[in-house]
Amino acid sequence: MITGMNPYLTFNGKAREAAAFYEKALEAKVIGSQTYAEVEGMEIPPGAEELIMHAYLKIGNMELMLSDTFPESPDLEAPGSLVSIALSMSDASSAAKTFHALGTGGEVIMPMAETFFSPAYGQLKDQFGVLWHVVAYGEEK
Repeated sequence: MITGMNPYLTFNGKAREAAAFYEKALEAKVIGSQTYAEVEGMEIPPGAEELIMHAYLKIGNMELMLSDTFPESPDLEAPGSLVSIALSMSDASSAAKTFHALGTGGEVIMPMAETFFSPAYGQLKDQFGVLWHVVAYGEEK
């Protein structure tokens, strides 16, 4: 079951600055923020250590997520304009079902898998080029 859908903004090294800006301009509260270097066992390119892997902001009763893309990523073709959608699911099986349905005719960026923050997470571009983050926050494996 879908439990939420949030905009997810991707930046070219400006995610920390953007979070601070939204904190003031939108009276947002930064609930959490993590750099790529803070993730154990993740291989990251040189220069990406202090980039934001994920930040979570609360704006009123809405949520906004954002991150930096890796240096020299193909997503840098349109810096500042890349928006993706984070789809929150109640459980891993619902996440997997939705992930596969959205992926029909599209391209898997990160296969659905268990991560340190979710029992099921994956990224894909659908057949229309929309980038989706599908994540389960429900039961643990």
